[in-house]
Amino acid sequence: MLRKFTMFAFVAMVLVGGTVAVSAQSWVDLGTREVLDRADKDSWQVGKDKGEFRAIKLSVRERQVRFYSVEVKYENGRTEMFQVRNLINAGGQTRVLDLKGNDRFIDEVVIVYEASTARRGKRSHVTLWGLK
Repeated sequence: MLRKFTMFAFVAMVLVGGTVAVSAQSWVDLGTREVLDRADKDSWQVGKDKGEFRAIKLSVRERQVRFYSVEVKYENGRTEMFQVRNLINAGGQTRVLDLKGNDRFIDEVVIVYEASTARRGKRSHVTLWGLK
């Protein structure tokens, strides 16, 4: 009986510890850009003072946005390219893009995208998020 209780307590601690680790993650708002109804290329200047990031994602407001590519430029000169190629509805977000390597201080993020609207002149907004 004591052995079962000990095993149960151990499993409970592992599960609670994992939950605490997941909830300790914090997404940082790195800025928002207005997206036009034609193919566009925007960049976010992040800088070393914002800290090191493990992942990024993009969220969409107002109108759906078609993403083509995301390029992450690091402070050490290294670059990383992601092919997103997704149409994200308003209120949605891209998949989480995990950043590789040890030195993940982001200098700049360059994104190619366009607002996908039926009528010209309608705009959308995209926010870049970084996971510490």
